[in-house]
Amino acid sequence: MEKKYSNPCSRCGTERIMLRTWTEKTENSTIVNREMICPNPKCQQEVIKDNKIQADKYSSWKRRGKERAVERKRVLQEIRKKKKK
Repeated sequence: MEKKYSNPCSRCGTERIMLRTWTEKTENSTIVNREMICPNPKCQQEVIKDNKIQADKYSSWKRRGKERAVERKRVLQEIRKKKKK
């Protein structure tokens, strides 16, 4: 009993097509993965660019958050050292 799901392109709204399907086995289950793309190659390239921009932005936020956490830890250690003196 397979259901038909609508999967429109995020840019142009046309129905996306399946590029490839693969399965992954885990301990207790099998996962079926499907890679979907826009049938319009120019639109798909723009979607890829937009996704890359978003992924870069997210990784930048994550990296800066880690850097701030390291800096906070360093500052707290300095404050503790001063209190001990």
